Amino acid sequence: MGQRIDRRTHKRFKVREESFAFIENDSKILCKIKNISRSGVSLVTIANAEHIPEIFDTDIFVTGRVFYLKDVPSKKVSESHLDTKSLFSTFVKSRVGIEFGDLDKEQASLLEVFLKNHATIEDVSEL
Repeated sequence: MGQRIDRRTHKRFKVREESFAFIENDSKILCKIKNISRSGVSLVTIANAEHIPEIFDTDIFVTGRVFYLKDVPSKKVSESHLDTKSLFSTFVKSRVGIEFGDLDKEQASLLEVFLKNHATIEDVSEL
């Protein structure tokens, strides 16, 4: 097996526990942010998400604080269903890799604020 090549152009960073996102489909799918970069985000769905569209908008927010980045154009680049063998877990959990589309100036500025204030300095690109 060869080494996996990371093709990302930006470093990925962990986020603080209170960082979440909505995938906006016909309804909103609530997700926990696993890590984030300037060009995309890795999410784990925490609500039933049997169908995640290919193209959608993502909202990034922090609970208990005044931060909300709305309608980030997004494209699904990967999806894997997570093993949820708990008797109490009856919904489909997925890990979803998302690439951001073109952000307007305000969205780009808010993303920088999020990275500065809510992401850790620990680079997870090598993981």
